[in-house]
Amino acid sequence: MAKRQKKSKLLSIIIFLVVTLIGLLYMNIKSSNKRIIDLPRYMVIGKENVFVVYEDKLTLSIPFGIQLDGDNTIADLDKIGNYRGIMDGINELLPEKIDSFEVVKKGEIRLNVAHKYNVPEVMIEDKRYVLTSNLNSLFMKKYYKSNGKIAENVIVDVLNGNGKSGYAGRTGKKIEEALSYKYNAANYERDIEYSYIINKDLQTNQIEALIMSLDEKYIKIKSELDLPTLANAVIILGKENKIQTKINIHGVDKVTKSAKNILVKDGYKNISTGTQNGNLTVVDYRTEDYYIAYKIAKKLGIKNMVENNDGENNIINVYIKE
Repeated sequence: MAKRQKKSKLLSIIIFLVVTLIGLLYMNIKSSNKRIIDLPRYMVIGKENVFVVYEDKLTLSIPFGIQLDGDNTIADLDKIGNYRGIMDGINELLPEKIDSFEVVKKGEIRLNVAHKYNVPEVMIEDKRYVLTSNLNSLFMKKYYKSNGKIAENVIVDVLNGNGKSGYAGRTGKKIEEALSYKYNAANYERDIEYSYIINKDLQTNQIEALIMSLDEKYIKIKSELDLPTLANAVIILGKENKIQTKINIHGVDKVTKSAKNILVKDGYKNISTGTQNGNLTVVDYRTEDYYIAYKIAKKLGIKNMVENNDGENNIINVYIKE
């Protein structure tokens, strides 16, 4: 009799533990689902589109056919279940990053956001790419302004890596006069060829205004700096004498020659022209060369830009449709 009671108690305990574990698991799933939609920004991977949500201000719809790099579309990674790779790839394209995602393959995706937009895109050689210039403009109009993000008291570190005495100070003064940004001028640890910029927390329009205030033309993006700083951005000024970057201008002769003359007159080097026609006037570039391409586009009056990492390093392509 005692043995039966012990077995009955043990069985009751086991059943209680199983029910408790199931309940806890259910509550955890429920709370996880709740947390993702309560986050200020997150990504939802659906059946044919990825939705990126920024608070109640903005939602982007990105189709699976978009290239994440030269080899893979979102659909390619979705087929093998590499959802983290999808988020990381999309983050490379977005001006504002996200770090949480949810996969919803069944049912309707309901997003309670006032502004919903399809990501701007362009077709290049039968591949679909995000039109990054238009995407940045969309964020400026619909996200940054609605958040009231107007930075004041901007500080820029200006580091001299070209060996010219007093050059960092003169450049900092020019920035201050043009943009009212404060600056700290100093020498970099060594002379370098390219110029670089590290953006800590400036908005897109602020960093682009900073780029346009500089005489330097070959300014690459540098993600990290091994020097501690409280500045909003850091500029490292290079010599820009032996630049390897090539600029290829494609289109009919009369437009390519005119564009080349404009760039040569402004001091650009290694420019070639070709007759390959595109379906859009656009500048395409690799990620680290965005600001080089941005200045070129501004000089030529081209509004469309697209990030395209499917190609050689240090090459910027300019397509001009007649």
